[in-house]
Amino acid sequence: MALLLGLAMLPAGAIAMQVGLNAVNAREAAYEEALGRRALQSISVERGAIDEVRELLRVLATTPSLQAIQTGDCQRWLGDVAARYPYVASLVVSDDDRRVLCSVPAAQVGYQSPETPLRQRAQVRDAFTIGYIESGPLSGGGPILAAFEPVRDGANRIGFIGASIRVEQLRGLLDRSRSLESARSAIVDSDGRIIAQSSPRETERVGFPTIEQIRDLLGPDPVFVEVENGSAVIVPLHAPDLYAVMAWAPERPTWQRWLALALSLVAPLIIWVLAVAAGWFAIEVFVARPLSSLETAARGFARGEDVIDPPALRNAPDEIRSLRRTLAAMAKTLRGRETRLVEALAEERALLREVHHRVKNNLQMVASLLNIQARSARDDSEAWGLARAHDRVQLLALVHQKIYSSGEVRELRVDELAAEIARHLLQSRGAAAKDINLVMQVDEARADVDRAVPLTFLIGEGVSMALDALAGAGPVELRLFVHQDADGVTRFAIDSDIDTERAGAPGPGARLIDAFARQLGAAIGRDPERPFMHWVCVPPMPSP
Repeated sequence: MALLLGLAMLPAGAIAMQVGLNAVNAREAAYEEALGRRALQSISVERGAIDEVRELLRVLATTPSLQAIQTGDCQRWLGDVAARYPYVASLVVSDDDRRVLCSVPAAQVGYQSPETPLRQRAQVRDAFTIGYIESGPLSGGGPILAAFEPVRDGANRIGFIGASIRVEQLRGLLDRSRSLESARSAIVDSDGRIIAQSSPRETERVGFPTIEQIRDLLGPDPVFVEVENGSAVIVPLHAPDLYAVMAWAPERPTWQRWLALALSLVAPLIIWVLAVAAGWFAIEVFVARPLSSLETAARGFARGEDVIDPPALRNAPDEIRSLRRTLAAMAKTLRGRETRLVEALAEERALLREVHHRVKNNLQMVASLLNIQARSARDDSEAWGLARAHDRVQLLALVHQKIYSSGEVRELRVDELAAEIARHLLQSRGAAAKDINLVMQVDEARADVDRAVPLTFLIGEGVSMALDALAGAGPVELRLFVHQDADGVTRFAIDSDIDTERAGAPGPGARLIDAFARQLGAAIGRDPERPFMHWVCVPPMPSP
C-alpha cells in the first residue's frame, strides 16, 4: 500500500514541480519584460532625437536644390535648418569623393573630409548610416555621433548629406531622459564601443556590461543581462548601427528575489520528497530487504551451506519466498553434480598419473636394454651411438617422471626439468666429463605439458652437444641459463669460455635441435666460432 501511495504521489510531485518551475519562468519573463519597457521609456528622448535627425536628412536629401547646389544659397539654407535643431553640431553636403560642397559651419573651398570607416560603410550600404567618429573637424574636433544619407539625382547617387551631434550633447540627452535615479545609461555602436554615457552619480555601484558582452548580445530585440549589483537591458536605437544600454539596481534586494523563487518551489519539493520517501519505505520493506536476505542465502548455497529462512523472508511476498525455495532446490542439485564431477576429475588425474608412471617405467626398461647393448658393442662408434640413444630414452623417462611426480596435468616446471636434464647428462658421461664444471642460472619458468617433450630434447641435445665438444678439453666451465619473460617467452642458453681451437665440431644433434625448434616455433642463435654453444627463444603457446 505504501508503495502504491508513493507511486501515486510521484507523478503529482512531478506535475507540481513543473507548475512551480513554470511560475518561476513566467515571473522572470515578466521581470525582464518590465525592464525592457522601462528601458524603452527611458531612452525615448534619444530615440526621438535620432529619428528626428534621420527624418531631417531624408527630407534634405530629397530637396531639389541639393541636385543643383549653389554655395551661397546652400550656406544660408543649411544655417536656417541648423538653427531649428540646436543639438545638431554640423550639417555637411559632400560628393562621392568626400569633397565638401556646402556645410555649416562653413568649410574652405575644396576641403576634402577625412576617410572614416563610417563613411565607407555608408558608401557600401548606400542607405542611411549612423555611427561614432572619434574626431569631427567641422564639429569642433571632438568625438561625434555622425549620420549620412545618400543624395541622388534620379537613380544615381551624387553624394551624401551628413549631420553630427557632439558626444557632450548626447550625454546631456542621457541625463535628461533618465527617469530612474538609480539607472546608468549609455549609447554604443555596432562594435560594442560606448559612444556616450550618463554622468556618474552615487549609484555607480551598479555594474555595467563589458564591451565583449555588449558585442555578443547586440540584436534587433531587447536583451536582458545580469550585471554586478543589478540588471541591464540592451535595446536597439537604430539597428544595426546604434544601441542603448540601461543598467540599474533591482527594485528588491537580490536575496528577496531568490527567496521568492525558492518559495515558489518549496511546496512542489515537499510533495516530491514525501512521494520519494513513501516509495523508498515501501521498496525497502517489501523488496530491498527480502532481496538482500535472498542474496545472502544464495551465497550460502554457493558455499554448500544449508541456510534457514531469515526473518526478513518470512514477511516477504510469496514470489520472493518461492524463489528462495527454488534456489535451495537448485543448490542441492548442483552440490550433487559438483561432488560427482570432483570424483570424476580425481579419477582422471589418477589415471593420467598412472599412465605417465607406466610410460616412465617402460622407457626405463628400454634405456636399460640400450645400456646393456652398449656394453657389449663391438667398437667405440657403435657404443657411442647406443649411449646417445640411451640418453634420449632416459630424457623421455625423466619427463614422464616429472609429470606424474608433480601432480600437475597441465603445466610443468621448465627450470627444474632443465636442471635435472643437465645433471643427468653430466653424470651419464662419467669420467669423460670429470673436468667439466656445470654452472646453472635458472629462474622459474613454466610450459604446457604438451610441449614438454620438444623442450626436453631441445635442452638435452644442446647440453649433450656441449658435453661431447668439451670432453677431454681439460678444466672448463659449462653454463646453462633459463629465464621466462613476463609475456611467457622462455629463453635458455648454453655457453662456455673454452678455447675454440680445442673444441670439436658439433655432432648430428644440431639437426635434432633445429627440428624441435621448428616444432616449437622457436628462434635459435649460434656462435659461428663455437656452433655447439647456442641460445634459444621459445614463444608462449598460442591461446586456443
